[in-house]
Amino acid sequence: MKSDKPSRVLLAIAGAIACLTWLLAALLWFRLGGKALGISLFGLGLSLGPGLAVYAVVPTARKQRARRFVLFIGGLSIMAFSLLSAANLDMEGFFTLVFAGTMGAAIGHNLVTVIIGPMVFGRLVCGWGCWRSMVLELLPLGPRPGRRRGAWTFLGFGSLAVTAGIGALSVFMLGHHAGGTPGALRVSSTWWIALCFGVYYAASISLAFALRDQRAFRKYLCPNSAILRVTSRFSLLKMRAKRELCNACGACSQVCPMDIDVAQFAVLDCRVASGDCILCQRCAHACPTGALGLSIRWTTNKIRWCSGRSTDPRGDLWN
Repeated sequence: MKSDKPSRVLLAIAGAIACLTWLLAALLWFRLGGKALGISLFGLGLSLGPGLAVYAVVPTARKQRARRFVLFIGGLSIMAFSLLSAANLDMEGFFTLVFAGTMGAAIGHNLVTVIIGPMVFGRLVCGWGCWRSMVLELLPLGPRPGRRRGAWTFLGFGSLAVTAGIGALSVFMLGHHAGGTPGALRVSSTWWIALCFGVYYAASISLAFALRDQRAFRKYLCPNSAILRVTSRFSLLKMRAKRELCNACGACSQVCPMDIDVAQFAVLDCRVASGDCILCQRCAHACPTGALGLSIRWTTNKIRWCSGRSTDPRGDLWN
C-alpha cells in the first residue's frame, strides 16, 4: 500500500540544492555583479529547496499543490533572468546565437533543458519549472478530450522550423541577437523579451481553450517538445510500474496530463518509455496501490523499456 511517510532522500536533496544555489546566488550578486543570474539562482533555490522540501513532507493528496508551487517559482526564476538580462532563452534565441556564430545564455539554457540534460533527467523541467506550464495548469478547463493524432503529431516540427527561421531572420536581415552577447550588433530590450513572453502565452492559452486541454501547446505546438520527445526517451530518470502491485484500475492513465497510457506500461511491468512524460507524478499519486514510482537506470535498448517483465529493483526510488 501507499505511504505518506516523508522522503528523507528528497529532503536531503532539497537541502543540498538550496545551500548550493543560494551560495552561488550570493557570490554572483555581491562579488561578481551578476544581478540577473543571482536573482534567478535565488528563485531556483527557493523552488528546489523549501519548495521541494514541502513536496517531500505533505501527504499524497496535497503533493500536486506543492509541485505547482515548485513549478511556479521555478518558472518565475527563468522569466526573471530573461527580463533582467534582456536575453531570449527560448529556441528562437538559441537559433539566433547559432546563426550568429557566438555563445550566449540561450545556448547553455537549451543544452541543459532541451538537448543534453533530458537524456539524464527527462522532461523534468516541463513538469517542475516551465514558465508556460506554471500558468497553463491554472486554466479552468474540464476533462481532456484525449490525444489528437494525424497532422497534429507533426505540428511541433513545423513550430521548430519557424523558430529556426526567426533566428535566421533576426541575424541575417535585422542584425539582432538573443541578448547578453558581447560584440553583437544589437542587444535585445526588456520590452522585446516581454513581448515574446506575451506571444507565447497568447498562443498557448488560446490553444488550451480551443482544444479544452491545459497542455495542448506542449503536446502539439511547442518547438521544444519536438526535440524533447527524442532526447528524453534515453533518460536516466523515468517512471516505472510494478505489475505485481497493479490492480488494473486505469487511474494512472486517466490523470496523465500528456495522455500517456500509463496503465499499459504497468501491465507490461516496465518503465514508462514515452517521450511525452513530464514526470509530474500525477499517475503515482492517483495509483491506489503504490505501483508507480521513479527509477534511475540507464536503458540503452528500446526492447528492454517495454517488452516483458523487468524484475531488477535496482534504481527504484520508492518503497
